Amino acid sequence: MLNIRKSMMEENTAMAVMTIAICDEIRKDAQRLYRQLSTLVPDAELLLYRTRESLLKGLAEGHKICDLIFLGLDGDQGRSLETVRTMRLKGHYIPVVLVAENEKFYKEAFEVFAYNYLVKPVESGELEHVLEHILEVCRREDGRALYFRYRTQVYTLQHDHLAYISSSLHSVTFHLTDGKKISCRARLGDFSGQLSDSSFLRCHQSFCINMEKVTSLKKNSFVVGQTEIPISRTYLKTARKKYKDYLAEQKVCS
Repeated sequence: MLNIRKSMMEENTAMAVMTIAICDEIRKDAQRLYRQLSTLVPDAELLLYRTRESLLKGLAEGHKICDLIFLGLDGDQGRSLETVRTMRLKGHYIPVVLVAENEKFYKEAFEVFAYNYLVKPVESGELEHVLEHILEVCRREDGRALYFRYRTQVYTLQHDHLAYISSSLHSVTFHLTDGKKISCRARLGDFSGQLSDSSFLRCHQSFCINMEKVTSLKKNSFVVGQTEIPISRTYLKTARKKYKDYLAEQKVCS
């Protein structure tokens, strides 16, 4: 707990207070988790949603930008998994920790790119482990951005706001997670330096994806939200390997 509190104090000098959403329709479990998180991260803002529908509505209306979501799975026949799928399709790539009474949905959880899967009753030590890694990711990614000048304006695009990048002839288009697009006159290779050692992966002469935003991997393509990004023959072997290595690393860290 001391390590987490220290991390939160360090983070507050550079970023907004961490916001965590809790959605568990079993009220006593939601309240227990709320109390545990209040103790572990007293400076965090905790949002309590009674239903999955209210959570989706809150995300859609942009009430708060969450850093992490804890979502209960009990007694809903897997409907919470559909909630996560809906979030991904709508462009919400917030880390989701699924919390359940048993491991029944463990495999399906990672198919919807859950950040972690915890079994009730969740111990404070397990929560601390999850939170420490989230804080480390926030610290590592904080400030990571892509910069470019186009005409008279300088653009700054946070990595986390980028879903993928495409290019055509001498034009590069940045596809943002909110559906917006920004284009400039350049080549995709012009940004390789800024995207090195990050979650971005070149998978085609004309495409570069943000692996954090991928919703599924097919035989010859990545799916980002509702867009299918081709993997060319040249990049096929290395792109698939790097993405699988990335997923393996996320599981180890979590």
